[in-house]
Amino acid sequence: MANDIHAGNDTTDRIDRATTDEFACFYREERRWLVRYFHRNSVCRAEADELAQETFLRFLRSGTATILRTPQAYLRRIAINLLRDHADLSSNRVSTLKSPLSEAAELPTPFDPLRVLEARTDVAAIANILEMLDPLDREMFLLNRVEGYSFREIGRTKGLSEWAVKRRVFKTLDHLMECMEGR
Repeated sequence: MANDIHAGNDTTDRIDRATTDEFACFYREERRWLVRYFHRNSVCRAEADELAQETFLRFLRSGTATILRTPQAYLRRIAINLLRDHADLSSNRVSTLKSPLSEAAELPTPFDPLRVLEARTDVAAIANILEMLDPLDREMFLLNRVEGYSFREIGRTKGLSEWAVKRRVFKTLDHLMECMEGR
């Protein structure tokens, strides 16, 4: 009888190992695609890695991993939904952030020479960074963040979709923030 219990455990262990090995292989194959997918859709590398992990987590939590004929299709559907959620959250996050250009209006009334110098330095740095950008990206960024045009309005005038404008403005904003943080 002890052998029956041991034999059952051995079989269960082999099945668990096989399932774990299959998933590890699946993870290695699909993770690279997921990270590239998120990164191609304007998500920074660190967030792309996090979204890929979140995709696999939701995939495993669904409990359907072992019964699906095409688990890649289900994984991709989860990734698409996560990207949409991420884009919605990003647009809210970006709209609430202040751009360094808008902070210049908040200088205190009694002029502090150091703050004035810092603001001028920031404006000069931003101007230099903007000059290095693609002219269309620069124009769309300035129309949105400085002039206050919506993504939809900019898209109509430039013949682009709202999503394409949003993506380019976010990329420009991320680039600008990275450059300013690196100074």
